[in-house]
Amino acid sequence: MTKPYQSVPRFYLERVTIAALCNETMNLHWEDELTEMHYIAQLLPLDTLLENGAEYLLARNEQGEILKIRYDLIRNFPTPVK
Repeated sequence: MTKPYQSVPRFYLERVTIAALCNETMNLHWEDELTEMHYIAQLLPLDTLLENGAEYLLARNEQGEILKIRYDLIRNFPTPVK
């Protein structure tokens, strides 16, 4: 069972939007919504998605896979990498 979504501050979404527009990668630590496993990876933010009342980050990992990460499950928001 997944945890209820907790809204995140708007500056999180603004920061990701800027990173996506600037083609900037970020080192993120997040918890998987279904398995509760934790991940740390360098990701390229692509977009924000609203689904079932929750906001998700769409991002590409170093292997080229597209990930969908619930914003409230990101644990270290956000660290830019240049």
